[in-house]
Amino acid sequence: MVLSSGSCGNSIVFSSDGASVMIDAGLSCRELERRMSMFGLDPSDMDALLLTHEHTDHTRGAKRFCSTYDVPVYGTDGTLSLTPLEGVELRPISNRHAFEVGPFKVSPFPIKHLAAEPVAYSISDDGFKLSVASDLGCATPKVLEALQSSQVLMIEANYDDEMLMKGTYPDFLKRTIRGDHGHLSNDDAAMVCSHVISDVTKTVVLLHLSRENNTPEKAAQTVSDGIRKNGRDVRLEVTEHGGSKGPIGLR
Repeated sequence: MVLSSGSCGNSIVFSSDGASVMIDAGLSCRELERRMSMFGLDPSDMDALLLTHEHTDHTRGAKRFCSTYDVPVYGTDGTLSLTPLEGVELRPISNRHAFEVGPFKVSPFPIKHLAAEPVAYSISDDGFKLSVASDLGCATPKVLEALQSSQVLMIEANYDDEMLMKGTYPDFLKRTIRGDHGHLSNDDAAMVCSHVISDVTKTVVLLHLSRENNTPEKAAQTVSDGIRKNGRDVRLEVTEHGGSKGPIGLR
């Protein structure tokens, strides 16, 4: 489930068979607790926090949450070295080697973003695969390969290109967002879906929509068009900026 997505804070929880992992903790500890309670989640049941990168909208609550509930933090050396995590158990990972958290096989893979050593994650459990790829400027061949065979694909759709270019952001920021180390547009997300969706894919979830440069309707329409080109029938869900979304359904 998505506790929050967007520049105001990002956090996703994946639970299965009594085990739970959190991907990013970009809300305050109190807000993480509040949103978890909305879905009947107990913070003390978290087995791990997986960090994608060090930006505050992904790490804001990490130190307090993990120290309060004794949750180990997994991340690359680059991410851990730039995240305030004093007093928390740190477990460095490679961006190219899988590791286990309880019953889960966690496979990090490198992405391009303006961060020290960012990664995205695929999590597998007894034949089920969930992939989360957000805050990346482009979908490299490695990213497309890593996302294959996902039953649930959670992919960034940050901006509508026309809205961004006509918007009020300064030119340098527009170039950064559109660059290879920025964010994925709706068109980029549609391209990813057209390449990686297969017969096993049941649900696509769009993440990290910009409040200023996108709308849920534009993102859904553009990505739906990409999915149709693939000839597949999948559920499409959109996370509004800062919103929460409960258990992700499978068809």
